[in-house]
Amino acid sequence: MVFDVGSQAVKCAIADENNNLVSIESFVPKAISIADGFGRIRDPATYWDNILKLAETSIKKAKINPGDIRYITSTAIRPSVVFTDEDFNAVYIGASFDILGMDYGDEIEEKYMELNDVTLYQRTGHFPNFYMVPARLEWLRHNPEAIGSKKIAHYLPVDSWILVKLGGEFHTNKTSAMESGLFDVEKEMWMDEWYTIFNLDDNFFPPHVLSGEVIGHVSETIHDKLKLDCDAEIIAGLPDTQAALLASNSITPGDIGIVLGTTTPVQAVTEKFLIDPDMHTWSSGIFIKNLCKNYILEASTGITGQLVNWVARLFDSDQMENLAKPTEDQYNVIKTRYKKFDEIEQTTPEDNFTTQAVYASLGPMPLATTHTDRMAGEFYFPSPSGVEESYLHQNQLIGAVFDNIMFAVSKNIEYAKRVASFDDISLSISGGISRFNLLCQRTSDLINRPLLHLKKPEASIYGLLFLCDIARGKIKNKDDLNKRILENDKLHKIEPRTSMTKKLQMKYERWLKIVDFNL
Repeated sequence: MVFDVGSQAVKCAIADENNNLVSIESFVPKAISIADGFGRIRDPATYWDNILKLAETSIKKAKINPGDIRYITSTAIRPSVVFTDEDFNAVYIGASFDILGMDYGDEIEEKYMELNDVTLYQRTGHFPNFYMVPARLEWLRHNPEAIGSKKIAHYLPVDSWILVKLGGEFHTNKTSAMESGLFDVEKEMWMDEWYTIFNLDDNFFPPHVLSGEVIGHVSETIHDKLKLDCDAEIIAGLPDTQAALLASNSITPGDIGIVLGTTTPVQAVTEKFLIDPDMHTWSSGIFIKNLCKNYILEASTGITGQLVNWVARLFDSDQMENLAKPTEDQYNVIKTRYKKFDEIEQTTPEDNFTTQAVYASLGPMPLATTHTDRMAGEFYFPSPSGVEESYLHQNQLIGAVFDNIMFAVSKNIEYAKRVASFDDISLSISGGISRFNLLCQRTSDLINRPLLHLKKPEASIYGLLFLCDIARGKIKNKDDLNKRILENDKLHKIEPRTSMTKKLQMKYERWLKIVDFNL
């Protein structure tokens, strides 16, 4: 049984011993908005009870004896945070994209620099400071009424907190710690400066372990509630995008994983800890028992998943309903129209390819829009000038939206490859938006490289199942992982259509000029 805490929904999935999902259920937790508009806090009064109800529902839908569940682990979106009391009851749970610390980022940097001669970015590999966990803690210190009479005793990422509440030891996996803005990534330790800046107790931070380590067993309380066996093992988890990398077998230096989700990080796996001198990327790690202790250089495109839902609602009236729980056929209208767009482009001659093209500058941008003067939210149409008649179709707008994603990803791959000094790379693509197989195909076409594609969109969940395989002794090394992936038959290779490569590269160069991206 595995838990996946995403940007909107919390999922619980149960799989058999062959990693086939037998149930997957979800709920959308309540979010409390702060008056200034920056903060989005999950309701700590209902969150845990709803997770237990979710587990009960998943077990019921799986039609199994809950005592047969042997392994439990969890993942969460980065950088997630729960501040707890002494008994690990939640005092504050940060929703995704919570920036309630907006006013404290610079202040924290100044306090830190008084104690150190290097920047927070050089130690933590992350920016901006107002988005990271320390800024949220500082906000709570300045706004104690937000938690009433409760006292903050511990910090945990959400994935680790769930496992601790189920009976696991006080811990976090090292990879989640590296995403917090509290951890020295290169030295692999919590930064001593925080104890001084925040006047923290010695046990504020959890011990860190490798993902895949057994960190305890189901508690008596959870046994009584869910009827799980007390011998069921709780396994240290992994952040969501790194779990997707594991599912895609992209955990070796030289691998670059594209995770098409709410945002689309492009993560290059490196042997050493690298800091981008121009401070355009994040740096973190992927530390998994038996498999790897590597680092990650990450370039992000920014918001992606919401853009796909936006285009679905815009061009398919049936998609006006709630899209929080996508189904396999929910985007069929958009997929069909996207396919027609691609078919026309395949037959269009190169010398006439860009004259009637439509371009989009919307959500996804190279390096998360930090280096362009253009404002996202624009379509660019060819002018209807000249004596020849020209016609546009809505399918071209749909194609432009997906091209926008593809072009932003391509530039981030180029940038990550350059900063990491990679001569050669292996590419994978996964995540919820990878259910649009044609987007994956056209990305391969543009880059002119094969892509390993995870057939199922629940990439993070399948990565967690490999952690369970580590705990049960099925994966003792990289060879075992390769064998397990072949057995599961969930990865396949997409080969580029070379007839499309030059055409798409022409569009790509034009798009870069339109969005004024010169880096």
